Amino acid sequence: MTSDNLFLEKHYQSHDGLKLYYRDYNPESSHEPPLLCLHGLTRNSKDFDRFAAHFASGQDIKRRVISLDIRGRGKSEYDPDYKNYQIPTYVQDVLAFLAHEKIPRVTAVGTSMGGLISMAIGAMNSDIFNGIILNDIGPEIDPKGIERISGFVGNGTILQDWQQAISGMKALNGGLFPDYSDEEWETFTRNTFREQKDGTIVADYDQAIGKALKESPENAIPIDSWSIFAAMSHIPVLTLRGENSDILSSDTLLKMARNHPAFTALTVPNRAHAPDLFEDISLKTIDKFINSL
Repeated sequence: MTSDNLFLEKHYQSHDGLKLYYRDYNPESSHEPPLLCLHGLTRNSKDFDRFAAHFASGQDIKRRVISLDIRGRGKSEYDPDYKNYQIPTYVQDVLAFLAHEKIPRVTAVGTSMGGLISMAIGAMNSDIFNGIILNDIGPEIDPKGIERISGFVGNGTILQDWQQAISGMKALNGGLFPDYSDEEWETFTRNTFREQKDGTIVADYDQAIGKALKESPENAIPIDSWSIFAAMSHIPVLTLRGENSDILSSDTLLKMARNHPAFTALTVPNRAHAPDLFEDISLKTIDKFINSL
């Protein structure tokens, strides 16, 4: 158990033998189903730390929250074959995790790529999910966002120290979190990078993910998944959209609402791609959605 006694650090094995990491918050909770958090393309389980702590230590209901490091990110092993960095492989990894923990049913919380993974699983087997929370992602992705992401993923940038990393993150992402404090910027940066033995700072994911994205973007990030979205019509869905998102357009959000019978939408002000889910309006809406399931 970690020092704050909120989560256990655990591992499981993928179908092809990789050692994959996850955080298990409040694992003894009897309240089912747990929340299963799946991060974005170059992110990791640390992104959900404040969110998970909020729901795992709630005043009324203390929920179990599980946050995975998808292969090639964070503390999960890197794949020796970069061509495996694609949604179908990640779906297999999540299903292997559910089998490992013997969890029959969860509420998915998927940010960006994590939402695409959730949608794919929900379309295959709607019984797995009590509900799905999609964070700034949908069945159609704005090409401007794809172009922006492709421009930085896997660029191999090496920074000299944490201060340089923090300053760079503030300069590049100031519009994403305009209300962040210095402490929050440091946390966000440390969730994004890792320190190497020589003290230099690098992104906390396998740089080969960028190669996979450039060679086969339709597998790494499917651009049109309306048929998948239609197949999960029996699962209640909450979708959050950053007000200034270049990934999920307002038109796509409206189309999702028209085409899904159990759909809730929230536009989060002062956010682009993607809300951090710890905004007050996000927490209140998510809490209401979860309690309604």
